[in-house]
Amino acid sequence: MALVVIVDDQAINLKILERFAQAAQPDVVVRGFTAPKAALQFIASQPPDLIVTDFVMPEMSGEEFITACRQLPSAQGVPIIVVTAYEDRVFRYRALDAGASEFLLSPVDGREFCTRARNLLSLWHHQKLLKSRASDLKEALEASVRQHAEAIRLSEENLRRVVNTVPALIRATGRSGRILFLNSVHEDFFDLNGADRMILAQTDLFGETYGRRHQDLDDQVIEAGAPLFDIEETLRDRKDDERVLLTTKAPLYGHDGQIDQIVTVSLDITERKRGEQAVRESEERFRSLVEGSVLGIVIERDGVPIFANRTFARIFGYDDPEEIVALPSLERLFAKSDHSQGYIAPQPGHFGTSPSDAHELKCVRKDGGFIWVEVQTQEVSWKGAFAFQSTVADVTLRKAYEDRLQRQANFDEVTGLPNRMLALDRLRSAVVSAMRHRHKGGVLFLDLDQFKKINDTWGHATGDHLLKMAADRIRSCVREEDTVARLGGDEFTIILPNIASSAHTEPVVHKILSAFSNPFVLDLHEAFVTASIGISVFPDDGEDAATLMQNADAAMYRAKEQGRNTFHYFTAEMNEVARERMRLEGHLVHALDRSEFVIHFQPIVDIRSHQLAGAEALLRWRNPQLGHMMPERFVPLAEDTGLIVAIGQWVLDEACRYLGAWRRSGLPQLTLAVNVSSRQWNGRGLVNSVAAALQRYGVPPHCLELEVTEGCLMSDLGETAAALRELDRMGVRLALDDFGTGYSCLSHLKQLPVDSLKIDKSFIANVLQDAGDATVVEAIIAMAHRLGIRVIAEGVEKIEQLEYIRVRGCDLAQGYIFSPALAADEFRDWCAEWQRSRRYAL
Repeated sequence: MALVVIVDDQAINLKILERFAQAAQPDVVVRGFTAPKAALQFIASQPPDLIVTDFVMPEMSGEEFITACRQLPSAQGVPIIVVTAYEDRVFRYRALDAGASEFLLSPVDGREFCTRARNLLSLWHHQKLLKSRASDLKEALEASVRQHAEAIRLSEENLRRVVNTVPALIRATGRSGRILFLNSVHEDFFDLNGADRMILAQTDLFGETYGRRHQDLDDQVIEAGAPLFDIEETLRDRKDDERVLLTTKAPLYGHDGQIDQIVTVSLDITERKRGEQAVRESEERFRSLVEGSVLGIVIERDGVPIFANRTFARIFGYDDPEEIVALPSLERLFAKSDHSQGYIAPQPGHFGTSPSDAHELKCVRKDGGFIWVEVQTQEVSWKGAFAFQSTVADVTLRKAYEDRLQRQANFDEVTGLPNRMLALDRLRSAVVSAMRHRHKGGVLFLDLDQFKKINDTWGHATGDHLLKMAADRIRSCVREEDTVARLGGDEFTIILPNIASSAHTEPVVHKILSAFSNPFVLDLHEAFVTASIGISVFPDDGEDAATLMQNADAAMYRAKEQGRNTFHYFTAEMNEVARERMRLEGHLVHALDRSEFVIHFQPIVDIRSHQLAGAEALLRWRNPQLGHMMPERFVPLAEDTGLIVAIGQWVLDEACRYLGAWRRSGLPQLTLAVNVSSRQWNGRGLVNSVAAALQRYGVPPHCLELEVTEGCLMSDLGETAAALRELDRMGVRLALDDFGTGYSCLSHLKQLPVDSLKIDKSFIANVLQDAGDATVVEAIIAMAHRLGIRVIAEGVEKIEQLEYIRVRGCDLAQGYIFSPALAADEFRDWCAEWQRSRRYAL
């Protein structure tokens, strides 16, 4: 489509010209204007393909109109036909100077108009095509140039990487000795990183001796116009180690054909030289090998020994090598065994002149004892005749070590039982056999109940002794073909490879539980340790070892939930429990980052004065999908996964932050108790964390009380006591939580700086009904007061309970009788209300 703009102040002329233009070619669109300015506005917005204009118009002359058109970007180069009744050449020159392309005399001949318009439109169309193609060519050329430049850049970068990767010192220097390039190996060797190498001579950068020597060598290359090879030199690297370099120098020619650079390539051949020296030394040693070798050497011909060195005789228990030579055959020195085929006399052609691969043989010493030797044999010439030389090394000790390592890799060091790796291997074999022969098998996953408390209380040596006795009892309950393995910690597995049905596992389980009903005697102590057992049956509960072990493990946890000292078969429902645990863990991992944890505060009240003594910081978890969760749902999982360390640190930091804020807002000074997990209790690390949090929020140390359990306190008494004393010197208080439920030795209590004992809520709950619990409560209070330790009762819910412990001298209490755990704002309101009303009074 071609756009033709016609400008003529005479409407009749405009109509005629429009008709002529439409007849010029089929795809013409014509826009006519009687006013030049209106035409200019249109042309500015719509680039035309041809402009036809009258030369004499009242608003603007044709010359002015053409000049204005040529100033518009949209009319640059567009052909312009001038229609005029004047034949004067002056008019034409003015129009041409302004930018006109053609002239037509008025009145216009239609055929002439169409021809000229068609020619100009065709010419303009081709000009536009040429411009477009030229633009495309320009873009393609620019893209090609960019691509070529990028290729050059990548090539240079790859070349630089190659040069910097080559394990050789590479540099280029100018004729004057100025350094032009160093690769990274060169820089590292001379420790030149950061030096302005591009303006320095070799003598400036490498020192006078090395630099001058290489400048002289460069001059030789320039003078000869040829490379220099195999220049060996010894110098010291940046670590002052002596290194040997093998250097090659070559000339590099410039565009003018003249040498303008010298390339120096130096290979570090230190190790090769050392190797060569080692070979020379080895050859020297080899010459004296026969006389004083640490290896036994024997030479035989036709199976008869004709020479032996003293080491060979000593290995086999003979005093004199001549005793070996006197033997009719070497066969009597070698014994057949399950792992050795015995001695076979070497045959010609069987061995080459190089030593054979080493093989091991079981041998018999002169005194009848057995040893293992490693033998290599080769063909030699001995006294001008063909013979075989064997070198022999005594590997008896190594074999013993290998057997020990093999046992360590597959057996538990404490109990001597197969370990997890060997157990899984045997279980895989048992599953394959069961599938092939269509019978069943059982996997028992056994966990010792309360083992950790015994281990923490009486030490690891006692714990290991208990594990050995437990292993012996389990072994006594199974068949010879069954496998008893220790998986780690206090976990065992029993593989029953051939049973008729799942019910056949129960007699074994009952025997094991019965065996554990008797106490274990540990030094002077008696310990009652029971077992929880999970059972999976193959192929019903799985057809691979990992699944069967996992399912038996899940069943074992169900047995523990049912009260321990029992067993449970695996069911599909347990997979749901395992999946729920994984789902919970998936959310727990991100809970800190997503700010899902919050601290609630449960008041602790002085029973006698009714004053608010402090509060305990209790963790809560608010998850958008799982809802609000109490600690008992997620803290055990956090303990198992180790997440409790980061969570506990956050709780400690938050508690100190609240203490600092309350102190600044004028709240009465309180002691805030924070629970510390055994995973956090890592001595100096915890001390540093506490000190940092107190300083960060400006909290006096005596306002913070750390609560730890008895088991945590006794797990590593030496380190724990040191950390506790450090915290005590800082002024931080310490409370022993859940007192009365653990196994700690009371004799240690007086050695530790404990400020408070917290009576476990299980004793408080039954203190009015159970005489035993009441006795424990009274004993704890009396003992603590004798040691100067205050007593806190947990879980006080009834006024009768509170009155009971008050009469017995208990100092502090917390529980629902005062308040449940409250959010921070609610706790502040509760404190204010308590201070006003002292709602509880005896």
